[in-house]
Amino acid sequence: MSRSVLLIFVSAVFLFGCATTRSILYDKSERLPKPAAYEVEIFSSAGLQRPYRIIGVAIAATGPFHHFQDAIAHLQAEAGRMGGDALIDPVQGLPKGAAMPEGGWFIFGDKGEIWSAKVIVWE
Repeated sequence: MSRSVLLIFVSAVFLFGCATTRSILYDKSERLPKPAAYEVEIFSSAGLQRPYRIIGVAIAATGPFHHFQDAIAHLQAEAGRMGGDALIDPVQGLPKGAAMPEGGWFIFGDKGEIWSAKVIVWE
């Protein structure tokens, strides 16, 4: 494989296969990350009857070349790393009042596919 072909391949993988995630913690309690097999579920807060506490927000930017389901999968993974049990109210864009994170796919600002959701733990 020539160097130019290899460079193009590596660049394509870097640009099209990546996502950037960030989190904002509201609750400073120490939590262990969830095991990789744990399924972080997604709910709407409107009909949720089970008591919960919001511990923060997960944010994912997948860039312009991905489907929203990729962003949702990254939100779930970030919530698991935060020790969250579930996500509620996923929306496209940043949470109200949140500054644009730096680096990764966030360099495109609000032009990229940015999604966020509240991370909760069950009480």
